[in-house]
Amino acid sequence: MTNNDQDRSITPMPTDDEDGGDRPLGPIRDPLAEAIRGIGNDPSLAELIAVRDHAPDLKRFAIEAKRCNDEAGRLPYGLDQTKEDRMAQVGLQIVGLSCAAIVAIWPTDTIEDVDAKQSLARETQPHYGDTDFEVAPMLSAEDAVRIRLHRAAFDVGALVVPPGPAVPAPSDRGLVTWPLSRFDLVDAVPLTGGSATLDARGIARWSAFVEAYPDLTTLVDRFSAMIAIADRLTVIADRNGPDSATIRRAVEGARILGYLAAARAAIWPAMLHSPDAEAKLRLVALINDRACRFDPLHQQAAIRHLVSEANWIAKHFQFDGTLQLNPEWLPIV
Repeated sequence: MTNNDQDRSITPMPTDDEDGGDRPLGPIRDPLAEAIRGIGNDPSLAELIAVRDHAPDLKRFAIEAKRCNDEAGRLPYGLDQTKEDRMAQVGLQIVGLSCAAIVAIWPTDTIEDVDAKQSLARETQPHYGDTDFEVAPMLSAEDAVRIRLHRAAFDVGALVVPPGPAVPAPSDRGLVTWPLSRFDLVDAVPLTGGSATLDARGIARWSAFVEAYPDLTTLVDRFSAMIAIADRLTVIADRNGPDSATIRRAVEGARILGYLAAARAAIWPAMLHSPDAEAKLRLVALINDRACRFDPLHQQAAIRHLVSEANWIAKHFQFDGTLQLNPEWLPIV
């Protein structure tokens, strides 16, 4: 994992074709697969530390998440939607949620990380209607859980966050573009209405992305393996030897790799009664098992949040043929 890898476009749109010709664009890359590319199931200590020390640009992933979600909402629905349109929409939703997963799972190290997490949280927060102060909110228990998991998934931790941009002085102008925050996704990806911006070639590329289906059993196995490595290294680090700080850094790297694999397994849809469906059920049990462990709360909350959000993808993928999960999570979040 290098900075050069991070500079590559995750979801190249037709506008990225610089020569503007008919040269075919490459396939869409799964951002979660790219994030763990090159790291096998038996990583060295140096590889785990490198994962932890080379954080991705979370603002860029937040922008990609909004780009994909916005474009998915512009594709046609109903009788005007072809199967290729529907699969392209599923592909956009998968990549958008995958980018959001990276933003949520990665630890908060800098103010830029805080801005990315908080801005994406604002753009993706569930809306169930605001109420006046004296009126009790009309929320079901299920909706309340969704809100709680969403907030926990994008929590920035104990980092002290400085105030946002200064308020305008009485003599200031340019109020129409006065910044509302240090990083605003609406400014980075302006709201756009009207027809979809993807042409037929773009829709075909996104539809083809869905066909490159990952093996969910392998992903859940990877989560289990990375977590086992993290647990074992934690025991070694707790001996407080001279290398304990380095070992703990590797522990964080192993957990990141594990939870990124879990996120990918949580997001992709699984057909009912398939091995992939069994893998998803096993993932739920494994995440519940981590409730009493020392895994960061935002990472555990992120997977729970993704499981809930992935139900929308499952319904769109094949309404009556895909597994939809509403687990009984241990209420630690």
